[in-house]
Amino acid sequence: MARGPQPAANAQAGSLPRRLPRSPQKRRSAARAHRCHRRRTLHRDRGTESAGVPQPPQPPDDDDLLDDVHEVVDEVLGTHLPPPEPEDPWERRARRLDTVTAILLAVAAVATAWATFQSSEWSGAQSDRLADASTERAESLRASSRAGEIEEVDTAMWLQWLQATAQGDTRRAKFLRERFPERLAVAHTAWAQEPITGLDDLPEGTPLTRPEYVVPERERADVLAARAERRQADSQDASTNSTRFVTTALVLALVLFFAGIATKFRDPRLQVALVGLAALTCVAGLVRVLSLPHLL
Repeated sequence: MARGPQPAANAQAGSLPRRLPRSPQKRRSAARAHRCHRRRTLHRDRGTESAGVPQPPQPPDDDDLLDDVHEVVDEVLGTHLPPPEPEDPWERRARRLDTVTAILLAVAAVATAWATFQSSEWSGAQSDRLADASTERAESLRASSRAGEIEEVDTAMWLQWLQATAQGDTRRAKFLRERFPERLAVAHTAWAQEPITGLDDLPEGTPLTRPEYVVPERERADVLAARAERRQADSQDASTNSTRFVTTALVLALVLFFAGIATKFRDPRLQVALVGLAALTCVAGLVRVLSLPHLL
């Protein structure tokens, strides 16, 4: 009989191809065709055995195992998963609201932290400038006290010179005149344009009221007093800026409040209204933060 060597060829023909189709449907069709072919081969081989023709040993049947593997792969790849249901418009709107709410919360949180930081910085600047103003005011008082002592000494010396001149004691008047400090001597020279021999020759005013009479300590006291006033004004400005940043932080905290409770309500219109209010409040707070002076 010429059909003896066919079972080996059929066994080789019954094996799966080395390269499986990529498509799950084609893969399942190929598996079903392979099983049908495998059954026909087995029936033919059994008929040959019954006719007394010896058959070579058959390889183990792994069709069921491969089918199970194919089913697992199809399940993992999602072949048998049901198609996704169409998204509800309200769900899409809710998802967009959640995205906008998350952005508002992030921006408001950062802006609130920055406003709080600036408020703290301006509060510290207020304390520093107030301390500087107190220090300079104290130095101004000391310089003013020293200037007063110097002016008292100059006044007493000039009055003694005036008394000696009125009494006609030229020797004493000359003695005092030669010992005038430079500041008093310059002012006295500018005051007495002509020689003075008696009270009738005195010009108007005194050397102590002339612009040429300058006490360095008095000038220093005036400079320190003006600087202390500027420091005091700067301290008040810093306090005002700190208060403004605190107010801005409260406004931004309202953004966190409105955006936070928007997701707790079921009514979509109420959610949209709260998110819109939070957005407007956030814009106002950001404009306020950017318009204020900053310290780094």
